[in-house]
Amino acid sequence: MTVSVATKSGRIWRMAVLLALIAGLWAAAPITGHEANAQSSDPAVRYMDGVAKDLIGASRTRSAATLQSVILRHADLSYMGGQGLGEFGNQLGPAEKQAYFTGMTRWMSRYAIGEAQKYQISHVTFQPNARPAKYGLMVDSTVHMKDGASYDVAWMLGKNGSTYKVRDAQVLTFWMTGQLNRLFTGYIAENGGQAKALVLALNR
Repeated sequence: MTVSVATKSGRIWRMAVLLALIAGLWAAAPITGHEANAQSSDPAVRYMDGVAKDLIGASRTRSAATLQSVILRHADLSYMGGQGLGEFGNQLGPAEKQAYFTGMTRWMSRYAIGEAQKYQISHVTFQPNARPAKYGLMVDSTVHMKDGASYDVAWMLGKNGSTYKVRDAQVLTFWMTGQLNRLFTGYIAENGGQAKALVLALNR
């Protein structure tokens, strides 16, 4: 599946997708405040700290399959996948949705691994406390680039039993699931309005 990105803000769109999907591939880079986050009294911040550790470990392998396993473990697939399909979501039955989730995370992982080297990350910091939001809790972070630029990334978490799942992320004004929705529904519309066409493309 080929994804085109808007020319005018292409770098920002790619950054939004990349950071939102995998918290940045900062393998071997220092993480400012990492130990402080691990000791935070806020369970949502501690959870995101654990997600960061898992992503760092996966990124070091340079394996899309390893990264996919981390995304599958930490992503709220029902929420994220539902937002991606939008109005076409009711076309898929349970088995087809499972294939869609697998394909979606597979595509995310391949895209992230392929784009990772374009973004040289210096370090990332987390705010010590989560904040309430309409659809969950937000954990705020700042990703610092080696060229001196920095991007604020707000992570939306949903409660999952005694722990959390990552539902969404915002970079500047861009939400990850909004970008997925534009990419996925656009592809479906170009292929006869059939959600199954997207599922097949994501699993190729």
